[in-house]
Amino acid sequence: MKRGTITIRNTNSDNIQIDMALSENGTIWMTKNEIASLFNVYRSSVEASLKSLFKSNRLLEKMVRQEEHCTQTNDKKCIVEYFNLEVIIALSYRIDSYPCIHFRQWVAKQVTLSCKKHFPITVQLGTTTLN
Repeated sequence: MKRGTITIRNTNSDNIQIDMALSENGTIWMTKNEIASLFNVYRSSVEASLKSLFKSNRLLEKMVRQEEHCTQTNDKKCIVEYFNLEVIIALSYRIDSYPCIHFRQWVAKQVTLSCKKHFPITVQLGTTTLN
């Protein structure tokens, strides 16, 4: 599975650079460990926030989570969980770390730039249609 990437780099004290490359299906898929590393927090913070999001039905787990069955080098079977870009953005609003703050600002800026290019945008039933 091609999963896409997000990178947050601190190039200096005043400049944060965020790079994003979407997968072919237009999202990004990351594990809990990868999200924790991206946002510079412990995995337990990511897990607690995910649990809260899913329990409150703010996100439907079956829509934003994907499993991949794999075999480790010792022939032990495992299941790897991946969470999509919608989850990553939602988590950035729940976790208060330095990278999360800058990621939220970057997301807001991208939405604003998109609206300026393609105004108006009509959103229906979770899909975006450009007019």
